[in-house]
Amino acid sequence: MTTPPTDQALERQLRVHEFLTARGWTLDGAREPGETWFANDPRAGWRYPASYGGTKINDVGDTTPVRLQAYFTFGEDGKEVFTVVPAGNLQGSGCAEHDTTERFFPFTADGTVDLAGIAPLLESWEPRAQALDPRALIECRYFGPCKE
Repeated sequence: MTTPPTDQALERQLRVHEFLTARGWTLDGAREPGETWFANDPRAGWRYPASYGGTKINDVGDTTPVRLQAYFTFGEDGKEVFTVVPAGNLQGSGCAEHDTTERFFPFTADGTVDLAGIAPLLESWEPRAQALDPRALIECRYFGPCKE
């Protein structure tokens, strides 16, 4: 059973949804904003389908490079945060150019996501995600860091 969102969470989810879909992102998972509190549903979030030039990649557990994605989750302190993951290899298994880590964005004092602060990051992460070659990422991960 999922928890329904509070009014504040619903408004926050809808603002993020409108912001990201206007940039060409799509909703991931089976739920629309308002159907569930996104932080309680690990499949709910958004992805940038133009990642890797729009190439379809089969998802194989921790092996497949991640697409540019965003979701609500809980930070180390247990508070809900908004997270963006740039496209690349998770877990620090490749070179600095291809590695990626989650970026956590705490809510503002009024409980919103600072979309104006995130927009400049997406301005650089979206073109990078489009240009990345998934084959190069996989080779980097399994055959050693690039340029060795």
